Amino acid sequence: MTPMFLPNGVSVRDMTPDDIAAGLALCRASKWNQTEQDWQFFLTAAPHGALVAQEDGRVIGTVATLPYGSFTWISMVLVDPVARGKHVGTALLHRGLELVGADATARLDATPSGEAIYRTIGFAGEYRLARWFLDVTPPPIARRSSARLLARADWPAIREMDQRAFGASRLGLLQRLADEAPEYARVIPRGSNVQGYLFGRHGHNREHLGPLVADSPDTAAALLESLLAEQSGRCFYLDVPDDRQEWRDVLSRMGFAIERPFLRMHRGLLRTPGQPSSIYAIAGPEFG
Repeated sequence: MTPMFLPNGVSVRDMTPDDIAAGLALCRASKWNQTEQDWQFFLTAAPHGALVAQEDGRVIGTVATLPYGSFTWISMVLVDPVARGKHVGTALLHRGLELVGADATARLDATPSGEAIYRTIGFAGEYRLARWFLDVTPPPIARRSSARLLARADWPAIREMDQRAFGASRLGLLQRLADEAPEYARVIPRGSNVQGYLFGRHGHNREHLGPLVADSPDTAAALLESLLAEQSGRCFYLDVPDDRQEWRDVLSRMGFAIERPFLRMHRGLLRTPGQPSSIYAIAGPEFG
């Protein structure tokens, strides 16, 4: 790996719970949506997987990694606006990749500005996504649906379907989402299996829905309609693969609009890419 040298006076160390407030301040400065609970999850899931850059005793940057078994997710590459231009973010990214390991696979979701940087260090594109937002919840749609709230007995089927869709187990993340936002966790059952499921979480700017995994656009739409019918007055984000016109049309009819694009990327041999065709919304760029 090409060594990256930080500016004089800047050091990198493990992130600790005491740094969460600083991480949140960086999120707010960049208008990102993460909450204190999101940062706590990073530190709990991978106690030595998040780093901060520090200058004169002040945190000016972060990076986080989440190991998912066959690959590691990289996210939260944040730099204080006043410290940008010093290559702090690039250095943090390289330090994060060191945590992943030279022979391991890394994945991430890149903004258009970050995509060019990631390509220079060996990342390749997988598929494009778009962030959709909804600020006015539409009136409930008169449609019969078998969507219901998640039950304990649903977990084995969800775990199996999610591992196929995502390419790795992220049961800890899904359980965290269900615990913290149970009103968003719902399924459409099919015998002892499920046709699809939806999770969500609370955010600073808007509520974030996802992952949404389903066997068809109709199943995905029924799950989303079921949730929106019960959550009037809330604003939402939904991060969606960008290659399905039918699903884009459904979201447009529901009142969603596109905010910005990004790109899923990986570096290293991706042995388990998952099944993108069953993913109608990802968990979010920070979680995959």
